[in-house]
Amino acid sequence: MDVVSHAIWGRHLTHGRLNWKLAAAMAVLPDLLAFVPSTIVQLLSGKPRVNIDENSVTSDLPSIAWQMYQISHSLVWTFVLFLCIWGTLEYILKKQQGELLKAGKYLQNEMKPRTAATLMIIPWISHIIIDMPTHTHRFFPTPFLMPFSDFMIDGIMWSTWWVWGLNVIAIIVVWRILNQRTAAMASIEPRA
Repeated sequence: MDVVSHAIWGRHLTHGRLNWKLAAAMAVLPDLLAFVPSTIVQLLSGKPRVNIDENSVTSDLPSIAWQMYQISHSLVWTFVLFLCIWGTLEYILKKQQGELLKAGKYLQNEMKPRTAATLMIIPWISHIIIDMPTHTHRFFPTPFLMPFSDFMIDGIMWSTWWVWGLNVIAIIVVWRILNQRTAAMASIEPRA
């Protein structure tokens, strides 16, 4: 899927609990980690930027793109990342000497480190799950079980008109639902 859709889905899935900027960043990081180093390698080697179209294959890009993609699009490595985030948040909470992480710049509510780590990793996991059926074997299939298995789904390209259209419709429908829910919650006055 395209990075804008990933960012919006990351925001949708953590709406009202996690800062939308953090959610969007976590949702696009799997692609950025794969393709930014690839772009840098191309620029430093003097090779022209590759134009991606329906005939592109994974090997059209520098090998670092596939190497990083296998790590950033693996649910196994994502679980390791979750454990690192959780551990870091537990350490931060210990330094704060509280029972819950404080709401602020990134968290909309006070919460336990495990809950915060889960919310932070949900956009990343959604990225992988969305990519699994929307990437083909020809161009960056999603190695979601790497390093334990090289099984990958031969999906339908996300740029196929009806896949793209369904994605946009779903994004709009969920956006409206979330906005209506937020408006309804804001209109409820607290009882004295």
